[in-house]
Parts: sequence; C-alpha cells; structure tokens
Amino acid sequence: MSDTRAPSLSSETAYRLLSAPDRRYLLSRLEPGEPTTVDELVRDIATRNRDASIDDVDRTVIRRIEVSLVHNHLPRLADHGVITYAPADDIVVLRRDFDVPRRPEELLDSFTHTL
Repeated sequence: MSDTRAPSLSSETAYRLLSAPDRRYLLSRLEPGEPTTVDELVRDIATRNRDASIDDVDRTVIRRIEVSLVHNHLPRLADHGVITYAPADDIVVLRRDFDVPRRPEELLDSFTHTL
C-alpha cells in the first residue's frame, strides 16, 4: 500500500529542493493533480526569461533544459514525494495534497515541518 499522506520535508531538504531556480519555477508552474508533459515544462522554462518564442530558442539550450529536467530536477522532486513523474509517459503531476503557494516565503513554509 502506498503512503497517501502529504510529504513532510526537513528544512534542509526543502532548502536544497528550492535552491535551483528551475525547480522553484516548476513548483510555481504546476497545478496540484493536473498532468503536464515534460515537453510543456521544457518550453515554459526555455521561454520564461526570454522575449522570444520557443522557435527562437537555440536547440542546444532546449536540449540542455530537457536533460536537466529528466535526469535531475524531476527525479529529485519525485524522490521526495512532491510530484509524481512517469518517465515512460513523460507526465509530471504535482501531488494534490501538496498545494504549492505562489509566494517564495509561503513556498518554503509548505515544505518544512512545523516545529
């Protein structure tokens, strides 16, 4: 039987997970329970700080973002129970019981234990 409780992370783990700008962006972008594809996330990250469409972003940059998501950020968030990630299907879902606030100070609070 799988554990259905909301993940509870130590402050140290939360800081590590939030230390990467792309992971912070992913958490602010995902909606609880709503599936998103890896391709959609790659496009969002590639264009978020640029005044350009995805067609204007260098293919090397796009590939680098995809590799970073697939081999680092998504597995790391999944390992801590923040998201579910199905690599075979390229589907990412923020856990329903892990509603992520949109302000940075609330984001950290949502990750950490209450002392």
